[in-house]
Amino acid sequence: MVQEDQFYRILVVEDNLGDFVLVEEYIRDYFFKLEIVNVTSYKELVKTITEDDIFDIIFLDLTLPDKFGIDLIKACTELIDSSPIVVLTGYPDFTFAKQTMSLGVSDYLLKEELSPITLHKCIIYNIERHKNIVKIKESEEYYQDLFQLSPNPLMVYDQNSRMILDVNDAAISTYQYTLEEFIGKKIEDFKVENTLFAEIEESLISISKGPKFPLDDIKCHQKKDGELLYVTYNKNRIIYKGIDSVILSVEDLTKEIIHIKSIHLQNKKLKEIAWIQSHIVRAPVARIMGLINLIVDDTSEAENQKTIYKMILDSSKELDDIIRNIVNKTNEV
Repeated sequence: MVQEDQFYRILVVEDNLGDFVLVEEYIRDYFFKLEIVNVTSYKELVKTITEDDIFDIIFLDLTLPDKFGIDLIKACTELIDSSPIVVLTGYPDFTFAKQTMSLGVSDYLLKEELSPITLHKCIIYNIERHKNIVKIKESEEYYQDLFQLSPNPLMVYDQNSRMILDVNDAAISTYQYTLEEFIGKKIEDFKVENTLFAEIEESLISISKGPKFPLDDIKCHQKKDGELLYVTYNKNRIIYKGIDSVILSVEDLTKEIIHIKSIHLQNKKLKEIAWIQSHIVRAPVARIMGLINLIVDDTSEAENQKTIYKMILDSSKELDDIIRNIVNKTNEV
């Protein structure tokens, strides 16, 4: 028989001295380096369990003088999360055993079936199992931190049903739905027809040559208040709570798209100004120049010259109105 060399601290919560002595003897058959602490009541257990006093494993009798049964198990699992709890009982009620496991107990042993080898296997197995559970929990907490701290909206949805399973705070802030309102929706529920690109497609194409704006990937979504979002996203498959899922990382391009739209409108107005300058301005200028030539060459009566002067004045006023219109359009750019 090979004894374990690793040091273990074991807490036995048992008010029956004979049962405690038997458990202690069985444990020492396989463990050379260990400390076994015995407490005989729930009140004493509460005093013994502290953040600085960590046990590798805890054996718990279910009939203590001050608390017992399900109430004892619930109290202990709420009190202790740093160590696996193994229930020791003399009652072979398997329905009750299943119930205790669902409450967070690590294992369930019958006192009449205890033996050195049974306790040895129980201790090694449950300590290692608890370490793995802690690692998984830490990994899940790390994932949750990354998930919630991401500046981009993140959505997790069922790969088959496409129903949303979870979203981060950025998604809630961006789309303005609560977590409860997100759950049960599909990604497609946020999509709306994109009418903006038809107006500014040429401008988008010229900018989308870079990786920032892959035109075909830009989608139009709608927030809860009806405001439009222009987004692109990346997908990755994950297993979420045992479900084949997809995590969607959304990049909000709304500000960039609105900026492009403003540039498009400015360009449109500049083209209008250029057309006015090249077509509309030329008409009154040409008339004025022709009328001036008539004055220079005309030898007719003064009455005719007055008519010409009036036409020049009218054309000048028309030109002034056109110039004012150009100035106003320029100020709008």
